[in-house]
Amino acid sequence: MQQVIDEDNTKSYYIPHHCIYKPEKTTTPLRVVFEAFAKTSTGQSLNSKLLNGGSIQDDLFSLVTRFRTHKYAFSADIQKMYRHILVEPSQRYLQRIVWKETNNSPIKIYQLNTVTYGTVSAPFLAMRVVTALADAEHKDFPEAAKIISRDMYIDDILSGATSLTSAKRLQADLSKLFRRVGFELHKWVSNHPAPLNDISTTEYTFEDTQSNTVKALGMLWKPQPDQLTFKVTVNKKDSLTKRKVLSQIARLYDPLGIIGPVIAKAKIFMQSLWLQKPDWNDNLRTKVLLVWNDFLVKYLELMKLTFRDIS
Repeated sequence: MQQVIDEDNTKSYYIPHHCIYKPEKTTTPLRVVFEAFAKTSTGQSLNSKLLNGGSIQDDLFSLVTRFRTHKYAFSADIQKMYRHILVEPSQRYLQRIVWKETNNSPIKIYQLNTVTYGTVSAPFLAMRVVTALADAEHKDFPEAAKIISRDMYIDDILSGATSLTSAKRLQADLSKLFRRVGFELHKWVSNHPAPLNDISTTEYTFEDTQSNTVKALGMLWKPQPDQLTFKVTVNKKDSLTKRKVLSQIARLYDPLGIIGPVIAKAKIFMQSLWLQKPDWNDNLRTKVLLVWNDFLVKYLELMKLTFRDIS
């Protein structure tokens, strides 16, 4: 970012921001959230004026399905991807923030020079850049360029090969290709140790070191047995409301439809709540609680299940 020294009367947008601290995260325990949906005194927000660009990557279901067919699978992502993509200088006045070093320091104005997470156009801009990169480097890295075109979802790569030799070559070529424009791939994980032999251990991590699971586009993947699994968290101590039921159901993330019947049953229960018409924060009746608790007991059994490849 760049400090704005001479403030003028040019129309601009100031993005509210705050930090989120998660000490359990090994790579990014502290991150900044930019709220480009915040409305100004005009009643408009930056996101209300931006075009989202549409989706140019493959759909999530197709991407994950292909990933599960590889004999030797691997995943990685681009480190700080958005911060490596510059915004057109004439448009940067729309990405201003206020900042001060300490409570007693004067407020300073900065403009963000790179693509900003939280703006609706950011995913499209990121994918458009890597698509152009794949086209530009196709002659030197044909297979790696193909992976970028079809096996990337924003900054995540989920791909693989039919042989260890091919997997190792793809890992090396992808790293070389991205480094040509200053991108660095990290968090490399594979279902076989060979593709990771030439990678520093600091470049890949496990979300849960006890179960050796990683997140692959929101799913939980155990690389060495090459299995998908589900992490279930339930708080039975809290009083139950319609809002909390909906929140619990929303956490059931399953792009492949593996636990579709479970999600369907939860949604049927939610539908029954709508028919009873309680308010969002009303405590649910005892009879309803018994039905939901019975579902949760069975729901917790998901943690015991694992799912292998689909080839």
